[in-house]
Parts: sequence; C-alpha cells; structure tokens
Amino acid sequence: LQEAIGNVGPWQVQIFLLMALLKFPTAWTLLGLIFMGAPVSYTCKDSTEQCVDSGGSECKSWTYNRTVFKETIQTEWDLVCSHNQLVNLAQMTFMVGIMFGTILFSLASDRWGRKIPLIGAGLVQLVTGVGSAFIPWYWGFIILRFIQALAVGGSMTISFVLCMEVLGGRWRTIMATLTHIPFNLGTIIMAVIAYYTREWRQFQLSISLPIAIIILYWWWVPESPRWLMAVGRDKEALAILQEAAKKNKRIPPEKIPELKTEVSEKKENKKPGVLDLFRTPNMRKKTLVVWVNWSNVGLCFFGIEQYLSNVGGNIFISVAVSGVCIIPGVLASIYTMDKVGRKWTLAGGQFTGAISCLIIILLPDSMKDVEWWRLGFATLGVTGIAVGFTTLYLYSTELFPTVVRNTGLGSGSMCARIGSMIAPFIASLDQVSPMIPPSMFGLTSVSAAFLCLLLPETLNRVLPVTLEDGENFEQLSSKDKVASNGNVNKAYSEELAME
Repeated sequence: LQEAIGNVGPWQVQIFLLMALLKFPTAWTLLGLIFMGAPVSYTCKDSTEQCVDSGGSECKSWTYNRTVFKETIQTEWDLVCSHNQLVNLAQMTFMVGIMFGTILFSLASDRWGRKIPLIGAGLVQLVTGVGSAFIPWYWGFIILRFIQALAVGGSMTISFVLCMEVLGGRWRTIMATLTHIPFNLGTIIMAVIAYYTREWRQFQLSISLPIAIIILYWWWVPESPRWLMAVGRDKEALAILQEAAKKNKRIPPEKIPELKTEVSEKKENKKPGVLDLFRTPNMRKKTLVVWVNWSNVGLCFFGIEQYLSNVGGNIFISVAVSGVCIIPGVLASIYTMDKVGRKWTLAGGQFTGAISCLIIILLPDSMKDVEWWRLGFATLGVTGIAVGFTTLYLYSTELFPTVVRNTGLGSGSMCARIGSMIAPFIASLDQVSPMIPPSMFGLTSVSAAFLCLLLPETLNRVLPVTLEDGENFEQLSSKDKVASNGNVNKAYSEELAME
C-alpha cells in the first residue's frame, strides 16, 4: 500500500489534521465535568452546617457560594451531602460509555468501514451534547452523557485507526504521538471557555456545537483504502489510491497492491482470542504488566486532572497549565522512544508521576505558596502519566504478536477505562484528607513503573507475528531472526500490524 501512496504526503497529512481536529471536542467531553461538576462551598440555609439545619434535622435546602461559578450540576440538582457522589457517578458512567463505545464502533467500523461510523459517531455526539445542555433532570443528563460517551469512544478509536491505516514507516510512531497534542490544546481552550461561561449549561452547549463540523467530513474524508481492499471493494480502493498518489505527486497505481494477498496468506486458520494472551508464561507476564500500566495511566491521568481542580488556587489556571505542560512532555516522548527505548520511556513517565505525587504529601501547609507548589508537582505528575499514556499506545502494539495485536491493545485500553472510572472517587477523597489522592496515585504509579522493568524492549527489534514469536520474543534479537516482510522495528513500520 505504501509503495502506491508513500509513507506520508499531503494526502495523509490532510487526513491526519482532520482526525486531529476531532480531538478538541473529545478533550472537552472527557474532561468537561471538571468544570460542570466543580466543587462549590455550601451551607444549609439558616445554618452554618453543611448537611444539618438549625433544628438539627437533615438539610433540605442549601446556599451555595457562586463567586466562581454561577451554576454547576452540583448546585442545580443539589448533589451534596448524601448525594455528593452523584457528580462522580456522572463521570464514571461516561467512562463506562467510552469503554462500550470503543467496542461497539470497532465492530461497526469493521463491518461498514471507517467513514460512515465516524460521521455517525460525530452526529450522535452533537445531538446528545446539545440535548445535555437543556435536559432538566439529573438522570436524563446521565443517560444522554452515556450515549454521548458511546459516540466519543467510537470517534477516538476510528480516527486513530484511520490515521494508522494510511500512514507508513516511522510516521506511524510520530503521528500516533502527535495526535495527543490537539487533545492538550483542547484542554487549554476548554479552560478558557469555562472561564467566560461560568454556567454549566452554556459551557456544555459551547463544547458540543463545534462537532457539527463532522457533517463536512462526508466530502473531506475518504474511506480507508486498506479496509476497502480487505472486504474486496478493490475498484473503490484503487480510485482512492490513485487520487492519493496524485496528491502526493507519485505515479498512480494501475492495480491494487499485493498487500492484501500477502496478509491473507499469513493469517492462521484459527483466529486467536483473549485466552491466548494467557496460555504461555511470557505472554501471560507481558499481558498482566501491560494491563496494570494501562489501568494506572487511566486512573492517574483523569484522577490527577480532577485533583488539580481541588488543590486550591484558580481552577481555570490549574487546568490550562496542565494542558500546556503536557505538550512538551508528549513531544519529548517521540525522541526518547526512539533513543532510549519504549520500556524506559514508559517507566520514566510512571516514575515521574509517582515521585511528583509523593512529594505533594510532604509539602507542609505552613509552607509559603504551598498551593502553587502542589499545583506544580501535580502538573508534573500528570505530564509524566501523559508520557506513559502516549508510549503505551505504541508499546502495546509492538509487544503483542500480529495475531492478537488488536486484542492486546483493545483489552489494555479497556483496563484504562476501568482505571478512569475509579479516578473521580479517589480524587474526591481529598474531602476526607487532602493527602489520600496523591498518596494513592503515587503508590500505584511507582508499582506500575517497577513492573515495566519486567517487559522486553521492542526498539530495533523484529515485531512478533505468531503466538510462538510472542512467547519467544525475549530470547530472540533482530540478528537471530529476520521478519518475513524484512522489517526491523526502528519505528512501528510492520505492515502486518494493520491487518
């Protein structure tokens, strides 16, 4: 395929930029509850207590401090006292929706292609997002957010797959990493939107309407030629490849590349599944370590982001600063992954997150500008975890052999969603003690970092194809074995990875 259109060119860059544009509303919907459900100080009416009225009975009506936010879901629906965990429930159900949306739209994209499910996901995201801004009931809001999460999960998965299917060579590594930059830019913009709206319904409407641009993707985004080839729609695939070749100033192909035939010949008769990740000792070890690391980055990334809104100071600055600082960390990971390796980049990111969180525990309340110090170390921590997140996407695909690569990556991503479901509940434990969230994030991160050391390095290694290759990967080197397609992994360039 890459012989026909090249590893990268104007045609691929256009697709990449269009997919990157979708990362903005993805960031807004994933992290928006930081502002929509921001903690607000309150007291019971006619009382100085929070949950008991002047007569000693359970409070039924509250007075809220509206200095920063005019209205949040907490103040509108009285999600306080015995109902205070309902804000966290809103975030948890959203993450559940992301997890199921990833599975649902993965199946849809395999059956109907990448383009139609991608646009469909965007339209569902638009309708449910706008609907959420007007729904008058909490449980109606939860249902619409869950449906929206299904669409966001689909959009995230399909946009990533489409980029990887049209790119080749080390550009897959570079572009896979760069896709995280728009997400962080979106985080910065989200803080600005929240600052100027200060009311959750206006904020929800503001972050939902921009996805309407997805309608134009019907004309702007082509179907994946790799998928068209896989399902036998060769004529359509050839037309797209010829157009791509012209845009990239290459000679248009006269026939379909032979990639499809090569891949089909390499497929095993029996399709491996999740159980094959555990049948042999080395595969089992790699799977469990990868799952622990995925769970931790999901837990700590979303948990620390929410914790940032509780450390004091200015919530808008806190969130924006975290978005700004993550960008250089993600860019640096491109260099470190190819210079020091995937394993040490992942372990370094997890260690950075762990040390930063544990330092927060040691900062005394009496220290001058202690809130800013906590903000600084929390930001450094979430930057380290973001580096781990970025690295895991690539590292996971290289650790698992071709026949279970999608299964390995998909199961790992599911573990990240489970971690992100737990994150808001841990972050909210700062109401019990401000030291509990950073302690838990720090301990889980240091555990994940040490486990990374059990994994083999994949830089400059031939990627495994069969389950046997995956089991024996640590005993083989690039000198011992030559891949059937002749590719040594200086970057993620193996064509079989995209089957």
